[in-house]
Amino acid sequence: MKQPEFDDETLMAYADGELGDETTARLEAALETDEALAARLAVFLDSRATVASALKPLIHEPVPEALLTSVRRMAEKAGPVEDGLERKVIAFRQKQTAPSRPIHRPWLIPIAASLVAVIAGFGGFMLGREIGVTGAGTDAALAAALDRETSGNDVTLSGSNETLRVVASFRDEHGDLCREYERVRHGVSTVSIACREAGTWVTRLALSAPHAEGYTTASAQETIDAYLSSIHAGAPLTPEEERAALAALR
Repeated sequence: MKQPEFDDETLMAYADGELGDETTARLEAALETDEALAARLAVFLDSRATVASALKPLIHEPVPEALLTSVRRMAEKAGPVEDGLERKVIAFRQKQTAPSRPIHRPWLIPIAASLVAVIAGFGGFMLGREIGVTGAGTDAALAAALDRETSGNDVTLSGSNETLRVVASFRDEHGDLCREYERVRHGVSTVSIACREAGTWVTRLALSAPHAEGYTTASAQETIDAYLSSIHAGAPLTPEEERAALAALR
């Protein structure tokens, strides 16, 4: 039987504890057997770990309270996993009504490891999931748009009701082409950074929030700026440089 598909917004809602019970049940059932899906979910937690590690060397003050509050909220929702793990790893999500007997969920282990990294304030940069590798669905349309669209234009992703705006293009410390972009779907805005690696766009950072036209919250912008500094991002490409970089992808 074909596994249900879950987009990034659904995974973010799950990570934030805001996904409906029915969809949560379907997602957790899929996570039991789909390692790729579990890895995608872990990416968003690794984004938080990246922010925590990036902010420390950049500022001489405590981690922003908003970030600490978010981490505490995730920690409060988490619960212990099997005793064999010696409680070094905590479960990522626990339903409000706990089952009468423990349920073995092996997919929680890599996700929980990411959460521990956030709480402890350490951890490296995990490579994100590849965009459009399967060549199907919205991801394929997104990958094609990132290959083609110049910054500043709003486009509708093929076969969906999602709006895409590429904010800027730049190169990281390795010279890889990276793009910051915003996707809007059902009133939810997702700002992401993806970099081109071995012919594929790879998600490096993703932040989700209710959409406000032309407005990015200070905390979100701080997170983006901290991440860009952590990867030693170069200055935004000029229109001419961007067009040349995109042409080189074809």
